[in-house]
Amino acid sequence: MCAHCRDRVSYLHYYATGDKYNTNYDCSWENGLVCTTSVNGKYCKDYQVQFKCPSICTCSSCSCAMWTSWLDRDNPSGNGDYEHVGTTGHNPCSNKEPIDIQCRVRVTKKPWDQTGQRIRVKCTPSEGFACVNSDQPPGQNCYDYEVRFLCP
Repeated sequence: MCAHCRDRVSYLHYYATGDKYNTNYDCSWENGLVCTTSVNGKYCKDYQVQFKCPSICTCSSCSCAMWTSWLDRDNPSGNGDYEHVGTTGHNPCSNKEPIDIQCRVRVTKKPWDQTGQRIRVKCTPSEGFACVNSDQPPGQNCYDYEVRFLCP
C-alpha cells in the first residue's frame, strides 16, 4: 500500500512545496498527510492524497507480489543519496507502480527511520527515498542507502 501526496494547484510533490507537516503525518499510507497552521507557521497549501491498495488474491488466481533485490543507484558523495522512483530513478516493477518499499543503510542494514538523519523523501513506494547532505548537521553527510520494492 502507498500514498501519493501533491499540491492540488501546482501538482508539486508535497516535499517540494516548502510546507512543514505534523509529526507522523507526512504522506504515509498509515496516516496520510496533515499540515496545520500551528506546525507550518502559515496557511498550508491545498493537498491531494491518493492511496493505492494492492489487490488481494492467491498465487493460483493471479501473479504474486515479489520483493526486488536491494538496489543502490546513488552514493551520498554529491548533494545526497537519491533513490527515486521513475524516469530519473528506479523502475523496479516493469512500469507498474510498486506496492511497498523498504529503505535501509547499505553497510549496516539499519532501517532509514532509525538513523537520526533528516530525510527529504521518506521511503514511499511512489516516490522512493532521498537524503540531502545540506539537511544534515554541519560536517555530516547522508549515509549510503539502498531500497527494495514489492512489485505486483
